[in-house]
Amino acid sequence: MRFGAIRRSLKRRNPHKLPAFWESLSERPQLARTLARHIEALEEGSIPRRTHELCALMVAWLNACENCTQTHSEIALRLGVDRATLDELGDFARSDRFAPGERAVLAAAVALTREPRALPQAVRAELERHYDSGEIVEIVATIGLYNYLTRANNALRAPTTVT
Repeated sequence: MRFGAIRRSLKRRNPHKLPAFWESLSERPQLARTLARHIEALEEGSIPRRTHELCALMVAWLNACENCTQTHSEIALRLGVDRATLDELGDFARSDRFAPGERAVLAAAVALTREPRALPQAVRAELERHYDSGEIVEIVATIGLYNYLTRANNALRAPTTVT
């Protein structure tokens, strides 16, 4: 996949703008290609897109990546997540706006973002109540990928967007 194709793929995902982080990766197109493939593989997995985006948004919010939070909020809204649900993301554990499986994923996102050395047993058990082992791999890979992307975005101090 060439960088132009990556750019088009990302613009399809978020048609209003291309996060500048991806533009900065044009300095190393091979990194952009592998990251784009990783994102596509996760999006083609069996975890619902809503859950995937809520997970990405939680990681972005926890890592204080404004660009990423804005991008994933917009994608979630386009997927049908309402603003009130997004507003309750920080209190997901007590909110009835999230399904039990979504709460399990969000708890895993919080746990692994704050303490990346291990998934607490209680969090793992809750994931296992709602997902099979392959889906748990997808969830953990999603959390890991978005921790990487948000932290790299913050480190590069990429401006918000490129039109």
